[in-house]
This record gives sequence, structure tokens and C-alpha cells, in this order.
Amino acid sequence: MSQVIIGVDLGGTNVKTAVASRDGQLLSKDSRPTHAEGGPDVVMDAMQESITAALKGAGLASKDVLAAGIGAPGPMNWQTGVVYSPPNLPGWHNVPLAELMQKRLGYPCYVDNDANVACYGEYWSGAGRGADTMCLLTLGTGVGGGIVVFHKLLRGIDGTAAEIGHLKVMRDGRLCGCGSKGCLEAYASVTGMVHTAIEGIESGKKTVLTEWCGGDLHKITGKMVSDGVAQGDEFSKWVMNETGVWIGLGISSLINLLNPEKVVLCGGMISAGEVLFKPIRDTAKANSFEVPGKRAEIVSAGLGLDSGVIGAAGCALARYEEDHHK
Repeated sequence: MSQVIIGVDLGGTNVKTAVASRDGQLLSKDSRPTHAEGGPDVVMDAMQESITAALKGAGLASKDVLAAGIGAPGPMNWQTGVVYSPPNLPGWHNVPLAELMQKRLGYPCYVDNDANVACYGEYWSGAGRGADTMCLLTLGTGVGGGIVVFHKLLRGIDGTAAEIGHLKVMRDGRLCGCGSKGCLEAYASVTGMVHTAIEGIESGKKTVLTEWCGGDLHKITGKMVSDGVAQGDEFSKWVMNETGVWIGLGISSLINLLNPEKVVLCGGMISAGEVLFKPIRDTAKANSFEVPGKRAEIVSAGLGLDSGVIGAAGCALARYEEDHHK
């Protein structure tokens, strides 16, 4: 059997591992608690145990592995595999994760940003398969992103490229969690959607959301807005539409800048379905150049919760082949 690739999605709560073939087929999976509070060594123990279990599930052993890829959160140097200080992994400071895991496992290990590997997963084996150039937006509490240009992840000289949520869409706009103002994330995320709802209610708009939150507007959630849409609340529909318009504006800039074939959307917000996707698509098309605007398909992610682990494996394969000039 040709050698397989390991993909690891390292989160603050769980470690998820996949064994994938060289053509992107998922062979086996494992998931277990990260035990992040224990520090780097305990987390790496969990990763090693998860990899062993995933290999066993596929009927394979370490000798069958070509390389491993790890999608990790927070700031890092993707070239050296050093993870700096991820906020959800306490006790981590300049941890040479790739080097340490390679010593443990006995085969090459690579580390990449978790949003980038999710993007690469969709490009390699999901909704972006077959595209030369694609963008991915993760729509949740914030807005993350990844970009593949002619089959390669766009990382930037410092490894900080594709921070799509921090495109500037409003001069002196809402304060973003990054400390700047007017970022796309402040309008196009769940956080931004809730902010839009609060602003509307404070301006006098009538909605069922006021009753549901007991008059405390800070208790409004994205799910409440979705439920309001489902129950026909006109204000909730307006909030969802406004959020879709903001997302579409951000995507129109990506279309004009990068001319992608696919724009893939993932994250909890996409469960809203067409009520969100229609304003996204209409706005993106109306605000981008005609030819690239027609070309760019705006689609849902195809790998669900597996985009990170499959993408980590795909990144590892690509980097291994670059290192070995294959």
C-alpha cells in the first residue's frame, strides 16, 4: 500500500486526527480531549495517542506514514513549526511543535495555521476541488479565512496572509476584537449580526427578539436571530439580510482582487441556508467586475467538520513533496 498522510486538528478542547490517502480519501479518524490545561507535553501525548489510534483504526502502523500535518491555532512560524502563544493552549510559549512531534513519531511533521489548513482541505478534497484559485471564509463568532492561489496556500512573508475578517469595510466603523475599527468581522460574523440586531432595536424597531431576550439586549444570540427568521419575524429577516450584504461586500473585494473560481463558506452561520446565501451572492455579484463576478461560485463547504484534519494532511503532503522535489 502506498504511504498515507496523517492530519491533526489541534484545538483547545479536542484533538482530531485523520489518516488520509495521497489522493485525499479519508481512511480513519480519531478524536479525544486535548487536556490543554496540562501544558505542551500533555497535549503532545494526546496527539500521539490519537495518531496511534487512528492508524490502528485503518489497520496501519507508523511505517506506513509518509508525513504528518498539524493545524494549530494562534500565532506561529509555519516554516519552522514553532507555535508562539496560542490563547486557548495555556503554558505554550515558543513551542517547536513540528520538531518535537517529529522526534516522537519518527517521520516528517509540518505545522500550519488552522484556518489555512481548513481552506486547503476544501481545495484538496472538498467544495473547492478542481479549482486553481479559491477563497474560504469561516463564518462564526469571528470571520476567518484562507486563500489558495494556483494550487498553493497564500501565507504571506510573515505567515499572516488571508486574514479576510480584517478587510476594512467602514472608515471609523465598529470596534473589532483585533483593536482596529471597521473590519469585516465586526459586521459579517455572528458577533456582528447580534450587534446589528441591538442597534436596530435601540433605534426603535419592533421584534420578537426583545421578548425572547427578556429585555436584556446583550442576551440576544445568533440562534435567536435564526429562530426569528424561521418564525417570520420581519426584523430578524432584515438583520440576516444585512449580515449577508456585509459578507457579500467582503467577497466582492476578494473577487476583484483574486479572480477566484470558488468562494467556499463554512462555519456555524451557513446553517441559515438560502436566507443568508441569497444576499451574499446578489451583493457579491453586484459589486464585483462582471466577468470574475459571474465566474466565482459561492458555495457551502463540502467536508463539514473534517476540513481541518483532511486539510492538515493535504498541507503535509504538499510540503513533503516540495521538500523532496517530487
